[in-house]
Amino acid sequence: MKVERIDHLNITVADLDRSIEFYERVLGTRSERIGEGRAALLFGQQKIHLDLAGSTAMSGEKRMPAHICFITETPITEVAAHLETCGVPIRMQGPRAGAIGTIQSVYIDDPDQNSIEISTY
Repeated sequence: MKVERIDHLNITVADLDRSIEFYERVLGTRSERIGEGRAALLFGQQKIHLDLAGSTAMSGEKRMPAHICFITETPITEVAAHLETCGVPIRMQGPRAGAIGTIQSVYIDDPDQNSIEISTY
């Protein structure tokens, strides 16, 4: 398996509106609301998800310390097999909304409990 690029990452913010205003004004991103306590900042072929502090992730869990999504051209079944060979458990998997369309994803945790998503378009 070889990672090609970053698709998106998640950051936790104290004030969603303040963060959206900052990123739009200072960095020229576009934004869209994607649910209660969540927004996406769009730029190029990537995005940053903003999660309001104290809100829950899609699965109902509390948000991990950090989340990053890597894109690979390796088929997702091969990614899962590679992770199994490495002894890394898959926490969650399935289709998700990527920066430029629907992705197939597997989620793992790094040694510090950061959420790592490995995906393919």
